[in-house]
Amino acid sequence: MRQRLFLVGMSLMISSGCKTPPSAEPPRATPAGAFEVPVPESFRLSNGVEVWHLASRQVPMVSLALLLRFGSTSDPPGKEGLAALTADMLDEGAGARGALEIAEEIDHLGAELGIDAQKEHLQITLGVLRRNLDAALDLLADVVLRPSFADGEWDRVKALMLNDLIQRREEPRDVARVVSERVFYGDANPYGHPLDGYEASVRSIELADVRKFYADHARPDAAIVMAAGDISADELRQKLESRLGGWKAQGAAPSPPQYPAASPEKAAPSGPRVIVVDKPEAPQTEVRVLLPGPRYAAADLGPLALANTVLGGTFTSRLVTNLRERNGFTYGASSLLVARGATGHLVAGSAVYRDKTAAALVEVCRELRAMETGRFEDEELAKSRSTHKSRLVESLETQDSILGLYSLSAALGFGPSERRDFHRRTAASTPAEIQEAARRYYAWDRSTIVLVGDKASIEAQLTEARANPPKDLAGRPCTFGPSEVLGRDGEPPSP
Repeated sequence: MRQRLFLVGMSLMISSGCKTPPSAEPPRATPAGAFEVPVPESFRLSNGVEVWHLASRQVPMVSLALLLRFGSTSDPPGKEGLAALTADMLDEGAGARGALEIAEEIDHLGAELGIDAQKEHLQITLGVLRRNLDAALDLLADVVLRPSFADGEWDRVKALMLNDLIQRREEPRDVARVVSERVFYGDANPYGHPLDGYEASVRSIELADVRKFYADHARPDAAIVMAAGDISADELRQKLESRLGGWKAQGAAPSPPQYPAASPEKAAPSGPRVIVVDKPEAPQTEVRVLLPGPRYAAADLGPLALANTVLGGTFTSRLVTNLRERNGFTYGASSLLVARGATGHLVAGSAVYRDKTAAALVEVCRELRAMETGRFEDEELAKSRSTHKSRLVESLETQDSILGLYSLSAALGFGPSERRDFHRRTAASTPAEIQEAARRYYAWDRSTIVLVGDKASIEAQLTEARANPPKDLAGRPCTFGPSEVLGRDGEPPSP
């Protein structure tokens, strides 16, 4: 059965309903007023599997996440979508249970099971009442160590993914996401293709590919377990050791993904690249603008996150105030900072009324040009800091959300204190550091612009905008390169 659930922030978790922060070291406010996240207790099983533990006795539940350090970036060329298909097959039979028996057991235990592939990791999550934990862990061990990859389930699972890929091409927001990242990173970069691949690549994948891919990549030396809830570290160690301790690596570890030497972050400015994807007679245009951003471990990630909140991280941000409140081009707009292991990007976007496409794009340019200056009002920075603090507090409200706070950090191989240290540094960011981060990363001339909508209308508006650029931006013009037309997966259009 398909358990592929997506959550903003690149984390998949299940809701335990526990509203008490599960922590071995309770979160606290520092003397300077910064809110500190807990640091998980860590230990290793006899076979080397790393475990992070956060205890809370207030609610009789346990949430657990098992992360495997491979994801869609490990998809072989031409087999894009293999990691996602592998994730979909994991609970379609395991151990002595078939797919329906797994579903029935989860229902009987009152548990929740989630399985999902991300860019750089595969994640299996489990939430269950404390009294049913042993039976749930038995099931989890079967799914991780003894998946059946049954022939009888394969055709259905593959067909479902192919149906999703066909539907994806009809959703403007999904099309803009797929095309923008493919164009921005390029096909040679493992970040360039979507998690679920392309229709042609998925059609080429066979069950034998799935079996080999999982056997090669699912190893104890590439795994980490995180647990939060009503269980002590000693209990957790014993229960995991009895189920996972015999897991042994087979053969040499596969080679890690290879990223192009020239990162987008280092690319020389060459003017915005404009991509148009035709969706005839669409009433809106999906506008998506990507800029080079830092990798996850970059020292200026925290200051940039605070700057980006000012741009588009709240409902009263600069983008929303401009596009929605001042001009009435859209119902909403946002910007997001996406940081990954090797590099990252900034993305700003909105769905705007069709006849306002070029005008809205000029206003996005206006806001990005303003960000390039690094100038912020004191009130904007104060609100950004407050927003980050409140969201951090919210992330500690449930067992599943607190595991989500650590999941990407753990998957990328950082230590248990990394999140505490990151948020501590972010809270201490100075106005000068935030300004410098904005000046470094916001660069309209390095943007990749994707417009999904009615091509004839978009082109007519862009032609007019090129001929009559706004006069109040003469010093920092909103230039647009010539349009390129691509298909809905970012492929060249059919002749």
